[in-house]
Amino acid sequence: MKQNKGTIGIAMTCPNRLLRPLVLLAAIVCLSAGCGKTASSDVDPQPFEAAVARYLEQNNMGVALKDIKAGPAVEGQTATLTASLHHATMGGPAVTWTFRFERDADGTWKTVSHK
Repeated sequence: MKQNKGTIGIAMTCPNRLLRPLVLLAAIVCLSAGCGKTASSDVDPQPFEAAVARYLEQNNMGVALKDIKAGPAVEGQTATLTASLHHATMGGPAVTWTFRFERDADGTWKTVSHK
């Protein structure tokens, strides 16, 4: 008996022929764009770390900066930074907070809020 592969074979291979180049193109675009990651910040994080430390101490929060997750992202006279924090004296599990900053008249950064 002769099998009829004509239309079924074409129907199955045609999408594959189109799909492979599209997947390859998407992979190239994703890799060239860094897969959505932003470029490393040229902003010195030290003034922001110091501002966060002052803010946490002034508000008696009992936590300390563990590491910076994102930022600082500066937009004019304001900035944001996302960081993980842990207990100030015992370490342990970390929580993630986003801090908002404003630049003072003398150019220093002041933490104004967190969430």
